[in-house]
Amino acid sequence: MADNFAEMHVGGHEILPALLADIEAGEHAIHVSMFLFFRDPVGEEVAEALCRKARQGVDVRVLLNMQKTAMGDPFSTGEKEMLKHDPSIDYDPTDVQPLCERLIAAGASVHDTNIDYDLVVTGVEPRLHSIAAQIRGGIAVDDLHIDHRKIVVVDGRVGWCGGANVGAQYMHHVALDPTKDARVEGEERKQAGLPEPWWKWHDSLTRFEGTIVAAFEAAFRDRWLLDGGAEYPPLASTKSVRKARGQPIQHAEVVYNEPNEAPNAVRDLYVRLIVDAQTSIFIENPYLYHPVIIDALCSAKTAKPELDVVLILPAGVHNDNAFSQDAQEYAYDHLLDCGIRVHEYQNHFTHLKTAVFDERFSIHGSTNLNYRSLENDKDFELVVLVDDPSLARWMLTNVRDVDLRHSRVVTQAELHEGVAGLRQRVRDPRTLLLISQRML
Repeated sequence: MADNFAEMHVGGHEILPALLADIEAGEHAIHVSMFLFFRDPVGEEVAEALCRKARQGVDVRVLLNMQKTAMGDPFSTGEKEMLKHDPSIDYDPTDVQPLCERLIAAGASVHDTNIDYDLVVTGVEPRLHSIAAQIRGGIAVDDLHIDHRKIVVVDGRVGWCGGANVGAQYMHHVALDPTKDARVEGEERKQAGLPEPWWKWHDSLTRFEGTIVAAFEAAFRDRWLLDGGAEYPPLASTKSVRKARGQPIQHAEVVYNEPNEAPNAVRDLYVRLIVDAQTSIFIENPYLYHPVIIDALCSAKTAKPELDVVLILPAGVHNDNAFSQDAQEYAYDHLLDCGIRVHEYQNHFTHLKTAVFDERFSIHGSTNLNYRSLENDKDFELVVLVDDPSLARWMLTNVRDVDLRHSRVVTQAELHEGVAGLRQRVRDPRTLLLISQRML
């Protein structure tokens, strides 16, 4: 009998109702760790579901970055501009304080992950003292280090992780139309008086059940205590009487990194899988330009010309970060020279952070393939490595093949034609500065 089950939800219209259903089913404890948690219609709906469970006596604990949410995401999610298209919004969706106050009033516990890492943590077990000391020693400027993870744990039975934060661009009830430009689609909905008249991103979260969820809970508990949360009894690992959802998977393990001086475990995982791949690699990621990853991909393809390497990345007009797009495009020439297929997802910003290797291994989590996520001393990240051919093949059919139909092939010719080609081959000096400081 399988110990773990997985169910990948692609698209905000799939994520939101399934996540709300799990919250509603919570009986003992609901733990949420979100980098960003906006006070927009989706954030309000998720918060109200959590408030309802807290009022019922369920232990609800929430970690979020209040400062970065207030900034509308430091990397320009466009939350304020996006919500201006909704005539029902007459407040600042990035001001999350009222939402946090409602959660607390309902009985939930809420803590900010934007903390002073220089503070010496007291009253925790020796292991956490050691972790805090290592992080304190590895951090130079507090605000350059964020808890970027997206984790939800319900009753120690269900665990979620992936790319989507809580917000209207990530989660929604109405599916985006991949054939229409996101802003055109939003404007059309506004003019027609339809719900959700804002642009949306292409994103995913993966839902897990089984023994793997204990590792999600352990990661949450560590950060909860180190961010100032009160101690709580470990969640009992009781077997659910409910029939598990999703498909059974053969093996899964959680891999995470923190801003300390240890090697970045997620980076090393990606490199190992790239180097070991024998037949195929598929990666879809919003920010793919860390030189270790680029070099590993090119070396693998050069050593094994028959290796099928497919990358799906954002198109520049839809990328929320011009600097990251610039750094990503700079690598195109090298990737194409090696025979790697590069595709840019059209009409909407793809925020998926996933990969499949040899139709067997798949990665699900919050990690971008950039400096912030993959350096030893930057952000907190978490992924799940699944070793299961059936899930891998499902992803290739339902993610790779579907998204390729809505993507444009990048060619060598366009990299050497006109100003646009020059722009892709020569990095913006500002990007060089940011990369030299490992801030991208």
